[in-house]
Amino acid sequence: MWTIYACGLNPESFAATEAAIVHNTWAEPDKFPKMIWATNYFRLAAGTIFTLFFAGRDFAPKCIIDGVNIQDYLQDHFVNACAHLARRIHEAGDLEEQVVMGWESLNEPNKGMIGYTDLSVIPKEHPLKKGTCPTMWQTFLTGMGRACEVDTWDMGGLGAYKTGTTLIDPRGEVAWLPKDYDDSKYGWKRDPGWVLGECIWAQHGVWDPCTDTLLKRDYFHRKPSTGKTIDYPEFTNTYFMEFWRKYSRVCRGQHKNCIMLLQYPTLELPPLIKGTEDDDPRMAFTPHFYDGITLMTKHWNSTWNVDVIGVLRGKYLHPVFAIKLGETAIRNCLKEQLAFLRQGGLDRTGNHPCILTEFGIPYDMDDKKAYKTGDYSSQSAGIRLWR
Repeated sequence: MWTIYACGLNPESFAATEAAIVHNTWAEPDKFPKMIWATNYFRLAAGTIFTLFFAGRDFAPKCIIDGVNIQDYLQDHFVNACAHLARRIHEAGDLEEQVVMGWESLNEPNKGMIGYTDLSVIPKEHPLKKGTCPTMWQTFLTGMGRACEVDTWDMGGLGAYKTGTTLIDPRGEVAWLPKDYDDSKYGWKRDPGWVLGECIWAQHGVWDPCTDTLLKRDYFHRKPSTGKTIDYPEFTNTYFMEFWRKYSRVCRGQHKNCIMLLQYPTLELPPLIKGTEDDDPRMAFTPHFYDGITLMTKHWNSTWNVDVIGVLRGKYLHPVFAIKLGETAIRNCLKEQLAFLRQGGLDRTGNHPCILTEFGIPYDMDDKKAYKTGDYSSQSAGIRLWR
């Protein structure tokens, strides 16, 4: 939790502002919407924290804590914690190379707002829309206690579809730490130029909280030092790889011959490092992959499925062409998606092993029916197609 406070955010206000939607603050935890957690990538808290973690120096230069930018503060604490664990494992004597073979990077990293062309629009590359779907600009407003009418969406067989609109009304509650928050609890010193109680993006001139006007809708679209536009591959090749190099150096500083496990942003293109100094001979790339339709619906359907990777990569003129009918077609579709991920890694990172560090199907299908009946036939049918 300390990282959230370090970023100037107040987790106690996330529920009212919908800066993040999490199970433990949901009004009725037993009715927490399926897979709604994944939409947090595009809400204020995670969107801000990922942006600060990977690119705080560029986009939030006023966010200084203990004399360094929040980007360096967060990254250094992360890699140093891993270094401490690696050192203790090394000192144990019988774990390194016996139990612990390698080190994987940050789980499911995301670019946050980096690369957004227009903060007032939901980017087209965000296929996951479920529940309330504010634009990032709307999250700035609700994060400062303003009421906003936002679109609501749900997931169907052919992807997301709009269901209507609803009002998010924080009733004046703010997602940022109050002005009188005592930073001494965690022992850090925040720079006077970083004002608590105010949105950090307003403090950087992105919007005007006096008039609620968006001033720089493309603030995150270009790298400030070069003016170069940032898309997802550019983010991965620059900001992500800067972090990866730091993490690799620290891990290898303790565990000399470890295998570095490269986990790049989920379902995005791997970094283009083949033939460069980053093309490490003791490295594997570690994508994640799930049967997306089964995961989102929490229901096994043996009649049809969708080539999710193909849709994301623009393989089809229309999502309807990505539908696969029958178990044979579904099995082949899953195999082809896995092969596509593997080949993409080989083409862009070099000749390295591909290790799926997360994959499969959900087990809590059909409102956790199997947990009550002991009948896991749906889960078994879903797993069978992965063989």
